[in-house]
Amino acid sequence: MKKKLLFLVIIFVVVFFYYQSEVSTPNHNDAGEKQFEIASGQGIGDIADNLEEQGFLDNKLMFKIYIQFNGYRSKFQEGKFTLKTDLSIKELVSDLIETRRTFEEQDIVLIEGWSIKEMDEHLTNTEIIEKGSLIDYFETVKNEDYEFLSDREHKDDLEGYVYPDTYRIYVGSSVEKIGEKMLANFDSKLTEEMRDVIKKQGKSIYDVITLASIVEKEMFGYENRRIVAGVFNNRLEIGMPLQSDATVNYITKKGIAAPSLDDIAIENPYNTYKNRGLTPGPICNPSIEAIKSVIYAEDTDYVYFLTTKENKIIFSKTHDEHVANKFKYLK
Repeated sequence: MKKKLLFLVIIFVVVFFYYQSEVSTPNHNDAGEKQFEIASGQGIGDIADNLEEQGFLDNKLMFKIYIQFNGYRSKFQEGKFTLKTDLSIKELVSDLIETRRTFEEQDIVLIEGWSIKEMDEHLTNTEIIEKGSLIDYFETVKNEDYEFLSDREHKDDLEGYVYPDTYRIYVGSSVEKIGEKMLANFDSKLTEEMRDVIKKQGKSIYDVITLASIVEKEMFGYENRRIVAGVFNNRLEIGMPLQSDATVNYITKKGIAAPSLDDIAIENPYNTYKNRGLTPGPICNPSIEAIKSVIYAEDTDYVYFLTTKENKIIFSKTHDEHVANKFKYLK
């Protein structure tokens, strides 16, 4: 009797650990994402068949057992889902039942030059996310998660890499899905050709994005931005401070065209009037136009520029010429 009981205990333990392993082990597929749909009237059998057929599921029987054992049979709802292809059964079921899904879609518009904080505030005000959740999510992203982050210097700050664009999302999408979509968009916008040019220039993506964020705030128009990027490159080469008003406004949050003398005198690593070289990191999330203007900057002799009241850009090669242009155009 004792032997029989021991045998049953052993069988139970083996089955239990097998079950735990099967429901906790990720699917054998490579990491990725695909759409999956649960149609109206589909039962667990239909859902399991479709998950297996579309590569989301290795063990259809264990999927059904897990659902039955945990009482999840009535939890599934029709809808469209964006699922990772390497989830365990536990994770897969959680994604399918714990987040409200809908066929309804909506657009979110993120403006070029916004910071992550501004994006978070906008998505909060439009009731798409909870306040601070976008900021919190991006702080969990590591350099090794994306190839384009490999040379990022600030480990807890994704400023500059969150691509501003119009995104179409499902109502009820998680902040993780939204954040992943933004980073994937950045990854696609920064083409292999652009990355090759950056390497040939001996620069890092991080430096390019940092300068692009300054150009984004300083100048408008692609050709103007290319020349301004060339001006900033010239200043960096000769050891001259960038003297960017945009970096001072980043510190003060005033958003004015011309910072005051007191503003310019602020001791802060982002003050490019007081410090030489680039800022410690990007000051906003730049557009692809600003990024390209830095990668393909105009090779110019200009070292100075100003913007007139009529939004005309005046470039100068020397300080004396720049001072003369100030008196001529800004008086």
